[in-house]
Amino acid sequence: GSGGASKAVQYALKELLLDSKVVSRTPKKLQLSYAQLTKKIMQEYTLVINCTPLGTAPNTCEFPDIPYHLLGPQHLVFDLIYNPEETVFLSKAKAQGTQIKNGYEMLLFQAEASWKIWKK
Repeated sequence: GSGGASKAVQYALKELLLDSKVVSRTPKKLQLSYAQLTKKIMQEYTLVINCTPLGTAPNTCEFPDIPYHLLGPQHLVFDLIYNPEETVFLSKAKAQGTQIKNGYEMLLFQAEASWKIWKK
């Protein structure tokens, strides 16, 4: 995705000196569409992060239209969504032998940071 959550993820990846590509359902300049994800790109970028609302309850049957068959054990697939615990996106990735993680832990970290800000 390419919204606000995506911008935060891009910032964090940049801080970690990790190169990234933005893939969007409606790509803008310097972004890719799902259809543009080639085998070469999927081999080069082994961290895949879903920053879209696709799969969020109650629309749990939705998922990003990426080439799941190009995922494998070398990938880590992260979904910012935490409800449901395992989205279709994560389930499809797991079926390819990919390591998966949902956004629950990120939610907890955000809550802790918010608590520290508001305690002052």
